[in-house]
Amino acid sequence: MSSYTYKIHHLPTSDATLLPFLAGKFASLRLSALTVSATAFSSTFEIESAFTSSQWINRLKRPLVHTFVAVAYGAGTPPEQQTIDAGDWIGSATLLGPFPKEMYELKESGGPVIGNDEVETRWQMTAVYNSPAHRGKGIAKMLISGASEYAALQSGQGRSTRIRIMIHPNNVVVKKLYYDLGFVDAGSTTLAEAYFSNGDTDLLPPDGGASDPGKYHLRAGLIMEKVF
Repeated sequence: MSSYTYKIHHLPTSDATLLPFLAGKFASLRLSALTVSATAFSSTFEIESAFTSSQWINRLKRPLVHTFVAVAYGAGTPPEQQTIDAGDWIGSATLLGPFPKEMYELKESGGPVIGNDEVETRWQMTAVYNSPAHRGKGIAKMLISGASEYAALQSGQGRSTRIRIMIHPNNVVVKKLYYDLGFVDAGSTTLAEAYFSNGDTDLLPPDGGASDPGKYHLRAGLIMEKVF
């Protein structure tokens, strides 16, 4: 039996009083993720360890950015005590959106046809991470499901929800995780497109990657998506 109880929280970035605390907790978790699972992220520990407190706050407050964290509590912790400021933050996921069709569509990706704004909302999921000490307990699935449920609620009745991720094609474990959750192959992406879609355009060189097309403009990344 697990000695922990887990809960997914959506960070309330509109609370100016709580935000510095949340940003500090998130920074610690994110830097740990960039250390433990460096190859899973497009950013690096060297880049983000230099961020100031204000930068961490501003990153959480970016328009269209929704951050979800997995928090571990001691087994038997009553639900009313499973608050975001208690327990250990052990995982996170970022959801961006909803995006209009013209911002979301990648015409050269080879992916399926995307519906109009009247019939669907569109979201990008990125940076799903789970602490090694808590792996094998379904935390990543909880994070993805929690973010997906939030997106579906924002879509409202009468519109479907489209969520996509961009991953390295050789990441077999991550591919299986998303396949198990109903995601399917949906084309390919370049690193430059992935930076743009994940809200990380500041990681691109000033020339947009034109000086290193093999790195930034080779269509080598895998897109997976789920429509529901």
